Amino acid sequence: MMSTKVKGTLLLLLMGMAAVLYACSKYKDPPPAVPNDELKNRKYCNDPLAVNFNWGFPGTPDSTICIYPVDSFLGSWALTDTAFLPDGTIKSTQTRNLVFTATEDTLKTHLSATGWCGNTFPFFATANKYRRAVIDTLLEGSPGQHICNNTDTLSGSLLLGNDTMHIDFAITDAEGTLYHKGTAIRQ
Repeated sequence: MMSTKVKGTLLLLLMGMAAVLYACSKYKDPPPAVPNDELKNRKYCNDPLAVNFNWGFPGTPDSTICIYPVDSFLGSWALTDTAFLPDGTIKSTQTRNLVFTATEDTLKTHLSATGWCGNTFPFFATANKYRRAVIDTLLEGSPGQHICNNTDTLSGSLLLGNDTMHIDFAITDAEGTLYHKGTAIRQ
């Protein structure tokens, strides 16, 4: 009969050899993956200028589904505008129909809007990815741009909500500054 020490030693040797043989076995490639058709059908915007850049990645790149900063502003909006004096007193409230169009630019961020002064004399703004547009500074040394005539100056911003647009403008003329706040609804 074998002693317990010998049996234990043989058992350890056999386990060690089994481990070495198993660890040194030849590598086998895993079975080929099943193609995922969902990725072929899922499209994503691959233009870094777009708001939805790389949403839905991985998938198939498709620039036709891109949404640019100007896209959310485009169209006709009915604005309820309230004009405030500098002391906070309401001067007037009126409804304006504003029409926003994209201007020709490669960044897809520039807008023009008509309707503040009728259908002539547009104002210009630059939109960003955060659903905000800022009135462009077109006058040297002054924030803003001329509005309705060559003496009134417009400055301010537009902010999109879910189905609304909020305006916050300041218009300065010879008499002083009026602050315009209002909410527009898409038409």
